[in-house]
Amino acid sequence: MKNFVDELTAYRVKVERDGKELVNMPGILALPGLLIAPKMSIAGMVIAPLLGCSLHLENEEGKGVDIGKAVKKAADTVAGTAEKAVKTVSDEVKKAWDTLSADDPEECAPGEENEEEPAGESGAVEDIPTVEVNPDDSEKE
Repeated sequence: MKNFVDELTAYRVKVERDGKELVNMPGILALPGLLIAPKMSIAGMVIAPLLGCSLHLENEEGKGVDIGKAVKKAADTVAGTAEKAVKTVSDEVKKAWDTLSADDPEECAPGEENEEEPAGESGAVEDIPTVEVNPDDSEKE
């Protein structure tokens, strides 16, 4: 446990904006905030670069990680992946539409029928057999 505490005190969390240091605290002080409110801590790490701040985690020698650059790189990767997915889906939908359109040489407007009626089935009213009944044709007993 002592090594863990020593390791945390060896790191500092720094937030800078326009070359001015806004926050400079030991890692041991940042840990409770991370444990108590992890979602807010992560949100802060994501929002800081968007506000023009750089977020660094540095050791005693000044070596460290620019968390802001890592977050921006991850966000760019996600955006690029989403863009590729949208393009792929769009291309597949267009290809499917083109395939369906190729099967339909007449390309009727939406809502119109495009099928030819089978021979002998015109659907006209005069083709329906009817039975005429006259009132005078009653059966007499």
